[in-house]
Amino acid sequence: MRPLRVGRETLERNLVLAPMAGVTNLPFRLIAAQAGAALVFTETVSAKGLSRQGPKSWRLVESAPAEQPLAYQLFGAETGPLGEATRMLAGRGARFIDLNLGCPVKKFLKHGAGACLLRTPQSVGPLVAAMRRSLPDGVLSVKVRLGWDAHSITAPEVARIAEAEGADFVSVHGRTRAQLYRGRADRARIAEVVDAVRVPVLANGDIVTPQDALDMLRQTGAAGVMIGRGALRRPWIFSQIVELDGGRPVPEPAPAERAELVERHLELMLRYFGDQRSAVHMLKKYLCAYAVGLRGASAFRERVNRADDLERVVADATSFFRSAE
Repeated sequence: MRPLRVGRETLERNLVLAPMAGVTNLPFRLIAAQAGAALVFTETVSAKGLSRQGPKSWRLVESAPAEQPLAYQLFGAETGPLGEATRMLAGRGARFIDLNLGCPVKKFLKHGAGACLLRTPQSVGPLVAAMRRSLPDGVLSVKVRLGWDAHSITAPEVARIAEAEGADFVSVHGRTRAQLYRGRADRARIAEVVDAVRVPVLANGDIVTPQDALDMLRQTGAAGVMIGRGALRRPWIFSQIVELDGGRPVPEPAPAERAELVERHLELMLRYFGDQRSAVHMLKKYLCAYAVGLRGASAFRERVNRADDLERVVADATSFFRSAE
């Protein structure tokens, strides 16, 4: 682990929380930042939604001082909205803005955005250039997959184009769009992207233990790691990686520590979402993820997913995590 220079900014360490739709909202970003992530990402937000002043889009980019530094991830396939959304975010103090070039879900693809752009690498250049003009002093990045499928591995080319148009770093998920989340992230292919550009590359995919992170860095030559689903299950993974890298033991959190995390997360959820119904609905996703690997987790998940009453969910969760092994 080491500090990471990206553009004009230096991150405290080379550990980053990946953008995840429906996951990396403000409460979870605060949890991850407190756990040791040096940079956290918003959920992916529509450039058109922001440029048109859509309330739902702007809700996704609400932030707090405690989560800084914060990166905003945009999706879109048109220079106008991407440039305007970047300008608007920069005007509100954004220092890190990212372009999504890898999301495989249909909502993105039907607009020609996300992983669709990997099929036409030359289309990426004007998009990055438009964002760069709107963010002259901040850090601009792109997040890619390896390509559309195994027959079109375009990530190295896309990374070179993004770099040429002013991107300060590149994040690579080691799967194609066709794979979705099946199979294993291809570290050799990630290494090809590392070799293709001079800017820092962050490696992403299948980092679920502290050792996975160190292995990823060693095997790819990447400048840092970006952690997604592994952090959803165990946000404390960031501090564990630091400990392991320093040669120190990395015990799992004690039951009382997990319970305190749940209570802290609930407090943040209530503060952010404002009403108990929304908070309990959103909290279930995280509770079920935190329970993975613990004895009695299946029965706990069934109870939590059936419950609608906030007090019941919190009492059950507190009791479960304080006694779990």
